[in-house]
Amino acid sequence: MSQTQIQTMLAIEKIRPAEDQPRKTFYQESLDELAASIRERGVLQPIVVRPLSGEKDGLFEIVMGERRYRASKLAGLTEMPVVIRDLNDEDAATDALLENFAREDMNPVEKARAVQKLLQFMTYEKVAKTLGVSETTVRRMLELLELPPHVQSELIARPGAPATNFNEGHARALINLNDDPSTQMRLVLKVKKDKLSVGALDQIISAIQKYPTKKEVFLHVSSSVADQMIRSLSAKEERKRPYKAQTAREHLKAIDKQLTTITDLMDDRIVEFLANEEMNQLLASVAQATRQLEMFTHKVREALENKDYGFSEVYIHCPLCGRIELIGSLRCSTCWTILRRCYDCGHYDRPFERCSKLDKQIFIAEAENPKEYSPSYKCSFYKPKFTPQSMKLKMSG
Repeated sequence: MSQTQIQTMLAIEKIRPAEDQPRKTFYQESLDELAASIRERGVLQPIVVRPLSGEKDGLFEIVMGERRYRASKLAGLTEMPVVIRDLNDEDAATDALLENFAREDMNPVEKARAVQKLLQFMTYEKVAKTLGVSETTVRRMLELLELPPHVQSELIARPGAPATNFNEGHARALINLNDDPSTQMRLVLKVKKDKLSVGALDQIISAIQKYPTKKEVFLHVSSSVADQMIRSLSAKEERKRPYKAQTAREHLKAIDKQLTTITDLMDDRIVEFLANEEMNQLLASVAQATRQLEMFTHKVREALENKDYGFSEVYIHCPLCGRIELIGSLRCSTCWTILRRCYDCGHYDRPFERCSKLDKQIFIAEAENPKEYSPSYKCSFYKPKFTPQSMKLKMSG
């Protein structure tokens, strides 16, 4: 870059803005404020210009300081301080870009356009070194220019306009929908209305792409409802994949945990504090869950009947924690206590400490606290003496 430069006063009529200046957004209120300051105190920092040649000989193009130039014209100045540098197109573009990059109020779209201009003179590698960033960052800046203009405009903050939470991250997420600009704009409005995070927007976009028939629903419902729908749809997709034994065991633990949580929440006093519409919603949710549970229960019962000869749906309760289990379970799924105890069996004669079915002596200590080697552990003749608490009716298919 040439170091030749002259500082002088220059007639404003000889100064021209650069046609491809990186900064395109100038707000009138901000310019009026700067113009008022210039009238009172003058231009405190000279702008940088370069001489033009050819038909524009005698004129000078702004390299840095267009905002000060515009405000000086508004202030009525006829001349202003400048630094004249002899710069070629590449050096002028670089200086203009670096000066604007240092400004906090330069929006992401303007930065991307400036980088695009630099690439007319430089390679990606040189642009990255000039800006002190990685090539990946340079390419990510340019991605914003792939968005339609109406989305790009959302990244240009306007003084005095209400603040929104739509930012560069949201804009980048919308690049995946460049083939559907109308949906992009509807999602912009949804981000601002529902205050969606970038992660939530990403999730909705992925869902729209994966389940296009549900697009209208995702565009209308709240983010929490959309999240529930996505999880439900994903679960249905998961069911189409090959099932593994380990997955079954993990699901069993999860089902037990969730059902316990739901059971604990089912306090009928809730209806005393819900409005009519809310009770309708609650009943619909519970009814839907009941239908799904009934179908699931039928499948499990059917599998037991088909695989386990002599299956009988008899329920017993754990003597330690009270959990109700099927007689086919060997241990309590909550506290792991052995369930079949001679002490609770209808074939056990407590006074004589003897099993009438097996005609075998079983001492009371073993009858009350059986081990895995005890006769009752897997006894096929086990017959509960009492109906389990809360299980008065036999559950049958």
